[in-house]
Amino acid sequence: MNRLFLVAVVAAFAADGAGAMHSPMMSTQYFPLIDGARYEYMFTSGPRASAVAVMHSGQTWAGATQLTSFHMTATCRAGTPCVQDTTEFFRMDSDGMRYFGGDGRTADHVNYMTTLMNPEWLIKNPVSPGTMMGPGMGYQDVDGWQATVSGMHSVMGPQQHTSSYEALALETVATPAGTFANALHVREQRGSGTVRDVWYAPGVGMVRWIDGPEEALLASLVRPAIPVAPVARAVEYYHAGLDHYFMTAEPAEIEALDVGRLQGWRRTGLSFNVVVGSASPAEGAAAVCRYYGRPEAGLDTHFYSASADECAAVGRNWPDRWTLESSDVFRVYVPDTTTGRCPAGTLPIFRAWNQRADVNHRFTMDPNVQATMMGRGHAAEGYGDPPVAMCSPL
Repeated sequence: MNRLFLVAVVAAFAADGAGAMHSPMMSTQYFPLIDGARYEYMFTSGPRASAVAVMHSGQTWAGATQLTSFHMTATCRAGTPCVQDTTEFFRMDSDGMRYFGGDGRTADHVNYMTTLMNPEWLIKNPVSPGTMMGPGMGYQDVDGWQATVSGMHSVMGPQQHTSSYEALALETVATPAGTFANALHVREQRGSGTVRDVWYAPGVGMVRWIDGPEEALLASLVRPAIPVAPVARAVEYYHAGLDHYFMTAEPAEIEALDVGRLQGWRRTGLSFNVVVGSASPAEGAAAVCRYYGRPEAGLDTHFYSASADECAAVGRNWPDRWTLESSDVFRVYVPDTTTGRCPAGTLPIFRAWNQRADVNHRFTMDPNVQATMMGRGHAAEGYGDPPVAMCSPL
């Protein structure tokens, strides 16, 4: 009699969860890669207080094309260091969602860059979620998969590991942005790292995740009402022999630098978004000129400016020292020339000049990097206090 009662209780818990055993379902709708979609998250625990993430399609990373970037900028809790700026790259293929790597800066100010030659399989397609059995009773009939990952990490060197995933169940998730039914709960064991739980809502994407001490909930999602400006990553490099920095958003230049055809240059792990395409719908974006300092003039460096007046002045005042390479190499937004404040939806880019005869400038979004350059004798250039030179789209 007691055994029959226990069987009835277990059956009731199963019925009260995600329902009976699920048949395979398509997962493509569970992380829609919408160009220009803007996600805002609030954190109920962990070092971050809030974050904004924007998707951009048509990206290239680690030699892979047609990717979507997920660029997240976070606000740390008062007095607590945190990861503030990260960009990750995804693509939905016929067999599921894959992760190709990304870049960012850790809470202790270490720049990192991950490129996966063998990308990670985050969400299987199709997938068969299991059944939630009830509080403390776990899940049954869970569909799991593995991904063998190989790539290069700028901090750790070459890497190869196997990650494991489980589609635990379809669950209801309540967030400040609303309540989402049938959210796909995926548990990740990525390499030897900590376990992360992510909930993906159909037609929305990530609405909740728990990663160690951190829990995030979706606060809002804004889908673009009009076409968004196409963006690319401007990647920064450093040449130790010259003590020069260089940044470029040109795919051919990035490829030449990465494979060593232009020797001596190494990625710093830092980058930022710029607008590409002269026919873009980016209202208010300014063309950036690029000059090359002639080696015979003791320069051998590049100079960028989003100021039409400054661009004209370089060519007018030093025609024998600087050669105009492009009057529209890419586009950015311009800060207020009095306050240095960037337009809504953009972030400041700082410019540092080395104040040497072999002129060189460094562009960075990281105020800590800018402060380091000031400590090395560089001068800050731009508008406002602290000076801001350009503004990057999120």
